[in-house]
Formats: sequence, C-alpha cells, structure tokens
Amino acid sequence: MFNTISAPVTTYASADIKQDPFTTRFGSTHRLPRGMRDEAAGMAWPLFIATYAPAADIRISHMEATRGRGGQQHYTAEMIRTSKTEQPVTSTHDITAMGPTSAASHLLADAGRHVEILAFHQTELYEATITFVKVAHQNNENRTAWAMGFGATNEASIAAALASGAQRIYG
Repeated sequence: MFNTISAPVTTYASADIKQDPFTTRFGSTHRLPRGMRDEAAGMAWPLFIATYAPAADIRISHMEATRGRGGQQHYTAEMIRTSKTEQPVTSTHDITAMGPTSAASHLLADAGRHVEILAFHQTELYEATITFVKVAHQNNENRTAWAMGFGATNEASIAAALASGAQRIYG
C-alpha cells in the first residue's frame, strides 16, 4: 500500500482572478492586464469605473478616418472641453497620423494633455471594444496611471482610454 500525500497547489501570477473587477463583471474569459489587475484587485465595479474611466474634461467624442498616402490616415475629430463653471465647448480638428492611437495622442497633446503610452491592451467585449492603457506624464514619468475606455469602434475605444488616462494624470 502506498502512502500518497496530496496538497492543493495554487499559483498566482498576479492578483487572484476572483478579485479582478472586470472578470467579476464579464466572466472568466475577460481579464484586466496584469499590472492593472494587481492595482484594482477587490474593487467594486462603480469604484473601478470612477477610478479607471473617469469623465475626462477634454475628450474626443468622434473620430473619422479616410485613407491617405503611404499608410497614413486623415482623421477628422470632434473634441469636447467641459468645465464645472462653463458650458461645454465642441471643436473639430483635422490631423494626419499613422493610426488612431497616434491621432488621439496628438490631439490630446495639442490640447495640452501630453501622455506617453507605456502599455496598451485591447479586447472585444460583446459588440464593443475596450482599450486599457498605462500612461505616463510626458515630462515626469513618475506620474503614471492605468486607464480604460469603452467604444463602439477601436478608434472610439482608444480615444476614450487616452482621454481617461490624461484625466488621471492631469486631473
């Protein structure tokens, strides 16, 4: 007769998936990026959204692309600036860039919200796209923040995530 001792083996690469607010809300096939998952472990969904997808006071509400030469795209974007004391101001901007991430980051930089992208993750969820970014202040890389953006398209999701990231960095 053999004596066998078995013990459960538990290995976690980062925060327990059960504590991932995204997994809790949308199921085990949808997880946050590792660094964000560690930071947000155990958060309730309303707190998670308020923290990582804050309403940005400078946001890109619409971005449309037409194909250009040499792989470039010409974007027409609508930007909205909101304030606690004034009515929202909407403006239209044109920019040529290699893709929607470049276009959105340049539009935000032109509005005074320079951010460097340190990490980028994108996933499909039902009929939407979700983008997760870790951004840093252009001149002070000690100021970093994870952010998230939902959108009906990849472009809208990227624009929302970068605007949320800029809001977290600049406040």
